[in-house]
Amino acid sequence: MHAKTPHDMDGPRRWALCGVILLVTAWLPAWAQSAPDVEILTSQLRDKLYLLQGSGGNTLVSTGADGVLLVDDEYADLSSKLMTAIGKLTDRPVRFVINTHWHNDHTGGNAAFGKGGALIIAQDDSSRRMSADQVMSLYGPQAAYAPVGRPKLSFSRSMQLHLDGDTIDLIHLGPAHTDGDAVVFFRGRNLLMTGDLFVGHDYRPPFFDDRNGGSLEGMIAAAQAIVDLIDDKTTVIPGHGGPATRAEVADYHARLIDIRERIRAAIARGEGEEAVVAAHPIGDFAIPGRGTDRWVRVVYREYQKGQ
Repeated sequence: MHAKTPHDMDGPRRWALCGVILLVTAWLPAWAQSAPDVEILTSQLRDKLYLLQGSGGNTLVSTGADGVLLVDDEYADLSSKLMTAIGKLTDRPVRFVINTHWHNDHTGGNAAFGKGGALIIAQDDSSRRMSADQVMSLYGPQAAYAPVGRPKLSFSRSMQLHLDGDTIDLIHLGPAHTDGDAVVFFRGRNLLMTGDLFVGHDYRPPFFDDRNGGSLEGMIAAAQAIVDLIDDKTTVIPGHGGPATRAEVADYHARLIDIRERIRAAIARGEGEEAVVAAHPIGDFAIPGRGTDRWVRVVYREYQKGQ
């Protein structure tokens, strides 16, 4: 077990806690993950492919003769624990770090691994954002990363790596969770890492950074693109939560469309924001609460603009 943080509490409590912190002071992401009882849990997914879970986003580790590759690297304060967990899997150094997007629960370890010689890779917009101070929707300020923690290699639409006999595709599906999201597809091992374009049940409704390129419309398009990219045997690793299937991503996509249509229909009927929030158009997709209500408000305003 690991310590409960704003990212791994259930929906209402997680979002409510974040809201309280924001009212008191600027959001400080290092606050929760510094707890000494946070553990890094390791699960084997395929031969030489592992899932590591702490208090931030999921980390994928590929170990092999060509070098160790990470997809995402947790909060900064968990870097030493993440390194220890990786050290139990391999004695080889981390050669590559791929960031699925720029939020610091997925990129906080960049500096530590960069100092160790890892080449950091991200989509162009994520790379740009990590080079300057940012303000995340809901979570607040994120400071620019030191040069050692910034991506040294970036791409616009796609990039391909060849490692240990596998072809690894990095694909930007367009603005969705942020403006710089990327999925990482290990084609030979038929495993896809989605970042926060897709998250497990305990992390829904799925947060998107609406002030930095994120939108529900983008999330819906990205979910459809993921479904089209994979097959029924693909293992899907979400940004948060346990492994999933193509069918689960398809259901997630359908539910997002249903929620969108409910909200758009209410707007077309002339219903105001408060009435739509009170109607809980999200159904059983997420537990009612302040965090879910905030999410509905963001979606309402996204589609009200088009009226």
